[in-house]
Amino acid sequence: MKTAGFVALFLILQSSLLSQPANIIITGKVLDNNNTPLAYASITAKHAGTFSNKFGEFLLKLPAGYNPDTLVISFLGYESQKLSISSINTSEILIIKLAKKPVVLQEVIIKPIDPVQLIQNAIANIPLNYYCHPHIMNGFYRIDTKKGDEHIMLSEAVFDIYNYGYDSKKKSQFRLNKMRAIQDEQASHGIDLGLKPKNIFEYDIVKHITESDLFSKSGLKSHWFKLQRIIDYNGVEAYEIIFDQKDGIKKSLYKGKLYIAVNDLAFISIGFTRSPKGLPYAEYGDAGTRALMKLVGIDIDIKRDDFLVNYSKPGNKWVLSGVRNDNTLNFKSNRAYYDFSADIRVDYIVTGIDTVNIKEIADNEMLGNNKFIEYQPGSNERDFWKDYNTILADYNADTIASKIIAKNEAYNLKGKIEKRLQKLPNDKSVRIDSLLSFYHQQGIFNGAALIKQDDHIIFQKNYGLSDRENNVPITSNTQFRIGSLTKTFTSLLIQQLITENKISIYDPVGKFIPGYIHKNITIEQLLTHTSGIPNYTGRQDYLNEIMTREISLPDIVIKFCSDSLAFKPGSVFQYSNSGYVILAAIIENVTNKTYGQALKERIFTPLKMDHSGFALDSINSKGYWYNLPEPAYKIKNVAGAGGIISTAADLLKWDEALYTTRLLPTEKINGLFEPRSEYVDWDAWYGYGWMIDRKLFNQSKKHTLIYHPGTDFGYYTMFLRQPDNKSVIILLNNSGDFPRFDIADLLLDLINQ
Repeated sequence: MKTAGFVALFLILQSSLLSQPANIIITGKVLDNNNTPLAYASITAKHAGTFSNKFGEFLLKLPAGYNPDTLVISFLGYESQKLSISSINTSEILIIKLAKKPVVLQEVIIKPIDPVQLIQNAIANIPLNYYCHPHIMNGFYRIDTKKGDEHIMLSEAVFDIYNYGYDSKKKSQFRLNKMRAIQDEQASHGIDLGLKPKNIFEYDIVKHITESDLFSKSGLKSHWFKLQRIIDYNGVEAYEIIFDQKDGIKKSLYKGKLYIAVNDLAFISIGFTRSPKGLPYAEYGDAGTRALMKLVGIDIDIKRDDFLVNYSKPGNKWVLSGVRNDNTLNFKSNRAYYDFSADIRVDYIVTGIDTVNIKEIADNEMLGNNKFIEYQPGSNERDFWKDYNTILADYNADTIASKIIAKNEAYNLKGKIEKRLQKLPNDKSVRIDSLLSFYHQQGIFNGAALIKQDDHIIFQKNYGLSDRENNVPITSNTQFRIGSLTKTFTSLLIQQLITENKISIYDPVGKFIPGYIHKNITIEQLLTHTSGIPNYTGRQDYLNEIMTREISLPDIVIKFCSDSLAFKPGSVFQYSNSGYVILAAIIENVTNKTYGQALKERIFTPLKMDHSGFALDSINSKGYWYNLPEPAYKIKNVAGAGGIISTAADLLKWDEALYTTRLLPTEKINGLFEPRSEYVDWDAWYGYGWMIDRKLFNQSKKHTLIYHPGTDFGYYTMFLRQPDNKSVIILLNNSGDFPRFDIADLLLDLINQ
């Protein structure tokens, strides 16, 4: 069991539906009686099926001329619902509410049952319970790979599997019908992520039962099993058996739960993870793969590996319906200078089985068992799957794909300009101007740049227009919103209040915001993004309100920053604007001034940052987002997390002040930059409002780099400091996203030559 996916119930087809146009489209949402979404609920009809995503949403496509039938919606532990398809209004979203059903347990006490014997009997019954004649399975899978919160790879495929039968030893055949894949070339460090046909085959545990580390003869001896109860599993009376690997075995085996039907002893569902007892012994790949990785200097460690495999019985035989595999792998290479973890999810569903007029897959259509599916020709058309039943993604796949494409294009541009720079005179200002002019000419950078080294400005120049409609050029006085760079100012205000003994780093939020639900979270946890409070700007329903009306800070905290905690405070890093909005509310409570007034009196005025402010009524530039004027919103609603307006020259004053005691004692300033938590997304540490680079920038091998980017619709910022030679890179852009990390990396290499 090397990879796997997810689960739902799907019905057998007498002929393949995948190539038929879908004229009936049913969209819906599955909820419980409290309106909580039910993720991965099964939605099945006579000839098709799908399941809901994490929001309870689903989309089911039925072929033209589809006969009236019943739609069955089921979810473990809830009463199933049956609806007549002919009565469904397909022009509206179908809302389905399922009621919890009482769990009726049967005690296994009359006649003790040996769970191992039960499993062995189920294995012996495979030829009776599963298809043992050739058939074709139609399937779909999606792979989503994330590095922290960033999607770095997406892959989807529709395919056919020719299965000789569950009792046959012949290897199955694989035909790829359609595929699309996109991968962030830079974030993945050239590591290819994807599946091979043999991985797809291995998901079907029942088909490969004798090869299983769990159900083979040695597997049954290496695990303990316990019969828990008899339960109603989606309308089927089933034995529930728990298991774990035995103590003292120095091998990575499994822990989990499985269900076997009482009436025919068929495997219904198998859910398992790598047992904590054996996880330290987990090895990635086979011996040959590990030898190759060692040769090229790559270490891949398995951190998590969860499987869920489900089977359904639409007729008189059972069949695989779907698989989910969630795993976390850590990739490390001292040679290539990277060390990161990736969370990989595989969702695989069987959308149909063809048992009529089937034939083996022709050699010229067959994909070899060891060939990467992601290497095959594909397409990224938006309506790629319009005629296929798939799984609704939990995210906007088109938006993510567009972002990855943009990143890859920028990464390729970086390679081009690197070659061009090598041919230029060894003059830093000439090279810097050539670099920024190159990105400006590509329509990517439109803004202000200021670079200082050894206490001297070595480059300052502006590129493009501050106002396209009126053809106004960017000047040294052009103001830009700096987005999350605001957090560095918020953290300094907090440190000032700590120095004045008005607050403590360990004070609970409840001391300053009476009635707040998460009252025991500390100021330090807010500063380091370890509070567990979800990011309030990450919810669309909250954003709609935040964008349209100005709300007081206390009301924002109570209304939008009170969701259930994502994790135990202090245990995990998760970037959250909510924490810094709460810090702004604390600043207002303690100083008896607005957040904007506190900034002005404590930072802007002392430093003579005359062109800076918070949520100013007017600003002498316009932001552009996707080549259009950005939407207007109530900037005060992001106080603490964003909303500061500044210029390149003013931000230079901010940088210079951090080398003095004008705002804080030296030890307090330095305390802002100490690593406190790990920011995996960006290969960085996070201090108090600042990021400390680990491996993202090339010069981090030799120098400490302290920085913070900023994003605010059309305004994007990079502010990066190299303290050992008092260098600073300030990049302000008003035309949306630009490759600020690539540009900063190239600039660092130039100024450190």
